[in-house]
Amino acid sequence: MFEEKPPVASEKKKRYLITLDETVVKSNKKVYYVYSAVDVERNELILIRVYTNRNYLVTRSFLREVLKFCENKPKFIADKAHWLIDALKSLDLEFERSVLSEHEIHPRDFMQD
Repeated sequence: MFEEKPPVASEKKKRYLITLDETVVKSNKKVYYVYSAVDVERNELILIRVYTNRNYLVTRSFLREVLKFCENKPKFIADKAHWLIDALKSLDLEFERSVLSEHEIHPRDFMQD
């Protein structure tokens, strides 16, 4: 499995609300899934990872890594993708389902060109 780990400057903090996103990126006829997590209150990128597939296990692994940067169990905002919801439920994390509008903080806002 291919995984890219760009450096993320973050430390363990008390966090209250984290938004999650998974974006499909196509390059050279290959498909990649970019997962990202942002602390909404701090407007801070917590973690970003690139995977060659998306499913419950990949998502659960990503969430467990995000939680390493949290002193508590924050609430998450996620879209209605079943692999996100199933992974959040399996870790007994509080969440709400949401489709982000263009006026809200979005993890893609932190990606550099």
